Amino acid sequence: MPKKSAKKSATSTPGSVPNPEAMDQFVKFALNELHNPPKASELFKIPEGLAPDWQIFFEKVTAYHERECAASRHHLISLEKRSWVLEDENISEFEMIGSAALIKDKGNDEFRKNNFSQAQLYYLSAISTFPTPDVLNNVAACALKLHEFDVAEKYATKALDMDLFTNPSSLAKARFRRASARLGLGNFSGALEDATIAHFMNPADVASTTDLLTRIRETMETVNTPPKLSRYLEQQPKPPAKIPFMEGVDFAKNNIQYSRIPDFIKKDLGTKTKAPVF
Repeated sequence: MPKKSAKKSATSTPGSVPNPEAMDQFVKFALNELHNPPKASELFKIPEGLAPDWQIFFEKVTAYHERECAASRHHLISLEKRSWVLEDENISEFEMIGSAALIKDKGNDEFRKNNFSQAQLYYLSAISTFPTPDVLNNVAACALKLHEFDVAEKYATKALDMDLFTNPSSLAKARFRRASARLGLGNFSGALEDATIAHFMNPADVASTTDLLTRIRETMETVNTPPKLSRYLEQQPKPPAKIPFMEGVDFAKNNIQYSRIPDFIKKDLGTKTKAPVF
């Protein structure tokens, strides 16, 4: 019987690495991404040659992304994917602003129909496209309607932290919504602080803030021990069931359309138009 050749077959056996060198490079790349992730400012690039108001606007949006990336690797990954879309589709940040505004309008339509879960999905899609404080605050409004008090507090805080609200009414709304969320979460001192600020910032809506302040103070008087707080939290209305993850993914894929701006207009947007105000 002839001897079997000692030479190994070129064909890979099950479980073997087809190309060890390529696999090694991939592992090194993955480890580098893990330990040296790209910075938010490298993924969200401020356009050049902006007027001062636009420069301030984009710097505050960059600061938002930096906070979000520091708090969540998921946001960093999403921002990196977003940068790929801009590069592959040759989309400008100004077009992303316009696209986000269109998605927000769809959310507003659903909110008016009391479809708060759908409205929230539109608003979240708008934020992924281009974040603005008004839409972050709209997510908080939806979350309150859905009794998602933790979500409402988080997004009202994000809206305030962007430091882009200049209208006292808008600031008061964010404070009012965070106060309402904190009341539902049992953070009565935080709720009282926010509601008091909202009360003085928006004299046109004194009735709503007065009612909220009354409810907070009455709750603080009656819910004044840990056992009472536990019972209070148990009695809070529960949020509805979450939309399945894949349904949310499909929604995002089917409802994000990017607006386009002619190049001869786009090149002057950062100098001949005003940055948005909220």
